[in-house]
Amino acid sequence: MADIQHSALTDPNIHEPKGITTALAGQVYVADGSNSGDWMFPAGHAYSEIYITEGVTAQTLSASSAKATLNPTGEWTSNGNKNVTQTPASGTLTVLAAGEYKLDFWITFTTAAVASGAKYRFYYAINGTSGTRNVYCAKTTNGAETHTVSASGIATLAANDVLSIQVAGDATSSGTDITPVEAGFNIQLIEPA
Repeated sequence: MADIQHSALTDPNIHEPKGITTALAGQVYVADGSNSGDWMFPAGHAYSEIYITEGVTAQTLSASSAKATLNPTGEWTSNGNKNVTQTPASGTLTVLAAGEYKLDFWITFTTAAVASGAKYRFYYAINGTSGTRNVYCAKTTNGAETHTVSASGIATLAANDVLSIQVAGDATSSGTDITPVEAGFNIQLIEPA
């Protein structure tokens, strides 16, 4: 067989690519430009969404502007997913593949009747720790109101990182209720690690 050109091989002498025995189902070989490469999941291989529709369960905001996972009991519902573990009962998504992920979140919620100008902040959290970036809105009246906010971003995640949305009030809105009426939280792998 040493005298046969590789391009001339036929079955049963054709073999699988190098490293195939350790590659996971769904992975593809990606060249690194230095005469080598790695087996990785392709972009889009991991995705997930949880959502709330016609929500009626209030969530009391933590006191003193503290953050808490947005998780009105029993309201999150699983939607499509692949290579991400959904836990709607706790409002979390766990990624199974490391890489850069696109994160999207939106919510329509009602507020309690508190002072005009009170703020409501939403953060992405990884493993229970929220980032510094947030999206927020402020009340325009002293009565109960309905607000909609949305955010998107990109995050570098490791395998088994747990994502959630955290919510916080300010000095005025902390300790009051919000009711998430409609919401969506989804992630998609855009660049495997």
